[in-house]
Amino acid sequence: MMVKKTLQRFELKVLLRLLIVMYESGHEKRTNLARNANLSYDTCVSYLDMLEFLGFVKKINHAKHYTYDLTANGLQLCKRKPSSMFNEKSICASILD
Repeated sequence: MMVKKTLQRFELKVLLRLLIVMYESGHEKRTNLARNANLSYDTCVSYLDMLEFLGFVKKINHAKHYTYDLTANGLQLCKRKPSSMFNEKSICASILD
């Protein structure tokens, strides 16, 4: 029996790193996103679930797999200056908008 690993907390820099990888690569499968973001598969899936919950990504169901795309909010966040992306106040403000 396989037990799904759940994260107790999320790191903002990892969320942003995953968003940037998605912005640079376009729509990708979970395995490719995990590899490109240098995350384990289970950790990547947990972060993708959180980003989907926050409205920054959308999951697209294909016959045999899922791919993920950035939403308009995710694109808007990625188009900001890199220095401002790691400012927690600006990130929190964009999440609450």
